[in-house]
Amino acid sequence: MQPVALRTARLVLDLPVEGDVARVAEYCTDPLFEAYLTTPWPYTEAHARGFLTEYVPGSWRSATELTWAIRSASGEPLMGVIGLRLPTREIGYWLGAEHRGSAYMTEALLAVCEWAFAELPGTETVTWRANAGNLASAMVARAAGFRSTTTPETTVPGRDGADLDGWSGERGATPDPGAYESWVPLLGGAV
Repeated sequence: MQPVALRTARLVLDLPVEGDVARVAEYCTDPLFEAYLTTPWPYTEAHARGFLTEYVPGSWRSATELTWAIRSASGEPLMGVIGLRLPTREIGYWLGAEHRGSAYMTEALLAVCEWAFAELPGTETVTWRANAGNLASAMVARAAGFRSTTTPETTVPGRDGADLDGWSGERGATPDPGAYESWVPLLGGAV
């Protein structure tokens, strides 16, 4: 599959490239990444280079994971990353610390979901999983119309391959009207 660029009102989602190595390496040293993501830890520039020069282009070619850089405009520095794993249609994302709190990730997530429903045949739902306790990721999923599907048995793979307690959600082409309320057991009334 060839990489596809997506545009929103404030963002461009395009192919992460080798020129993004320094930004990816910097952002992936955030202590939140150790707690909530499966990225290698400690994260190094070599990890970023391998991700950007081997994993991302290889995964687009094989259509196993479609990964976009999140930017404010074409040619601007990378702000974060969002990826869609195939064939499961599971989404994952992260944003650099200085870009959080501006609803950029919700905007990017909505764009990828809309594209998947329109352009990937057989896409009926997009799923999301995160380590239990990842409030920021859950709040983005909720804001993008995902319904919580978390059960006591929900797990996510840990960095070492062991299963960890997880949270999960899913979204159809049209958000479920009760989606927001489904998050109350996890998020309470958090905004």
